Amino acid sequence: MVYRVGVVGAGVIGLSTAYNIKDRIPDAEVTIVADRFSPNTTGDGTGGLWMPYMLGSTPTESVMKWGKRTWDHLIKILRSPEADAAGVSIHSGHILYEQKPEQDPFWKDMVFHFKHFTQRELDILFPGVKFGVHATMMFCLCLRYLPWLMQRYKAIGGRVMKQRLSSLDEIADLYDVIVACPGVRARHLLDDKEVYPIRGQIVTMQSLWKTFFGVVTVKAWKAYVLPGAEYIHCGGTAQVNNWNEESDPEDVKGIIERCTKLVPSLKSAKVVSTWAGLRPGRSSIRLEKEDKMIGGKLKKVVYNYGHGGSGITLHWGCSLEATELVRQSIAELQAIGPTSKL
Repeated sequence: MVYRVGVVGAGVIGLSTAYNIKDRIPDAEVTIVADRFSPNTTGDGTGGLWMPYMLGSTPTESVMKWGKRTWDHLIKILRSPEADAAGVSIHSGHILYEQKPEQDPFWKDMVFHFKHFTQRELDILFPGVKFGVHATMMFCLCLRYLPWLMQRYKAIGGRVMKQRLSSLDEIADLYDVIVACPGVRARHLLDDKEVYPIRGQIVTMQSLWKTFFGVVTVKAWKAYVLPGAEYIHCGGTAQVNNWNEESDPEDVKGIIERCTKLVPSLKSAKVVSTWAGLRPGRSSIRLEKEDKMIGGKLKKVVYNYGHGGSGITLHWGCSLEATELVRQSIAELQAIGPTSKL
């Protein structure tokens, strides 16, 4: 018997989940249901830096597990002929802090070349900054990665249906297992009040400068500069409960001012575009399964959303775990038999 799996959402979480379900459970009929696809997902506007960020109270052990599996996945692509097409690259850079943290980030042993700046280095490169670290980290540019992964998904038989959902009831009759990866829309689609938007504004610039990435957490000077395949991605903002997806001129002005302080040579760079998107904030990532009444029928539902600013950082690890939950759900349906659909 062929079991039908519907994956709601086509961002980096939804697409990677759909791909892994179809790849690892080839007998399943897998369909992505979404109204937004690349280049119109949240991930498409980001600079693609692998770094855990805005994850609420998600357990560190889980973040490490999902992050490591994603890191290994990106390294595998990096060392393949597909790296350029997939938008995967590696860059060294700096993370600057208001003051020295009590401890190093838990991911320090996963990245490469992690070290503290000496005071001399800070005084010369970033006067006034009290603490910073250097690291070499992975980048995954969704503008390339999502089309690349979609092509691979379709090549193994994955399906796509363009539809905006206001309720899961609308697809209850179509699928045996529903996998919910709706990002920030989970607040309305699933009535999950723990989900909230964290608005991010980005300015894309054209510049010959592509030396290093920079992330500044100093309160009066929060900024990041991320080198991409063709352009520089500058940010940012983290505006909680702001649903505005339009670019804000004041945000853009502030980003340019802060980023040119970090990299003065960007003052002569040309602004190519501006973009704003909504990170799916949540008290913690929701990655679990349940039996739920949908459209008057008891359905198997797997949830995979609430990744804050870490969608790219955790996507592959979370998608693999979600795939195992789908496998378990199908096994439960098989144990019950065909009457489970009645």
